[in-house]
Amino acid sequence: MKVGIKLKFWGVRGSIPTPGVKYIKYGGNTPCVEMRLSNNKLFIFDAGTGIRELGSMICSGDEKIKAHIFLSHFHWDHIQGLPFFMPSSIEGNEIIILGMDMQNARLDKIISDQMESIYFPVKLQSLSAQIKFQILSEGSNNIDGVKVDTIYLNHPGQAMGYMVNYGKIKICYFTDNELVPKSVTESSKLKYKPDTRERILKLINGADLLIHDAQYTEEEYKTKIGWGHSSFNEVLSLAREGRVHRLALFHHDPDHFDEEMDVLVASCNCQEYQGETSHVMDCFAAHEGMELHF
Repeated sequence: MKVGIKLKFWGVRGSIPTPGVKYIKYGGNTPCVEMRLSNNKLFIFDAGTGIRELGSMICSGDEKIKAHIFLSHFHWDHIQGLPFFMPSSIEGNEIIILGMDMQNARLDKIISDQMESIYFPVKLQSLSAQIKFQILSEGSNNIDGVKVDTIYLNHPGQAMGYMVNYGKIKICYFTDNELVPKSVTESSKLKYKPDTRERILKLINGADLLIHDAQYTEEEYKTKIGWGHSSFNEVLSLAREGRVHRLALFHHDPDHFDEEMDVLVASCNCQEYQGETSHVMDCFAAHEGMELHF
């Protein structure tokens, strides 16, 4: 069997959904990325509002599914679509939700609490599918026969990045990570130590695809230090240094309209940011419906 991965973006926006005509090209749903492996395994990264349409697509078929949902963290924009994921309401389906335990809350409690009756009419315990939870910490994990490496990221309350190793294919999902520029000295604004860059570089080295938070412009970042998101120029620098083959800018700012996103992507691909290097990297902004094949 030929080893391969098909990847599709169902939600790429950060912080809050952004419906409207100004967001048609890139989309307004919050983070959700589908990964289909050639051995028929289904991995889903984050459960923002984009997961609703993914669920509808899955339910258009008759087959029962087993899906692993990897959560980067538990801020609303990354879990708010989970109650609307239709496959979880179908008996015979198996849904495994993976993520961190927090200091004062277990993974299963975090997810079940957002579906308490004060917030949502259907409780987690009422869903017909088999729902399981798997707690992950930083390190290397065997997930249903697939190697998935995890790393803690720079984000208020902490977030987790994922790297999938499948055959010779290496794909990294690092949303909600703040790459702190060397020029930043206001360490008092940071709720975490900006010491993860070298460890991230080691992990992403030579990756076929890096999906990374690039919410801000360089100018916007100056007033949002410590918010847990990166400027696109820092992401580009990281990817170039890590000799990544393809870079998907992700977690787009809710105030960045389609036209602004086009300008940002053009900036990333100009010589000023690509730099003088023999390494050729494909840089683009992820948009809803985009499919990539490896």
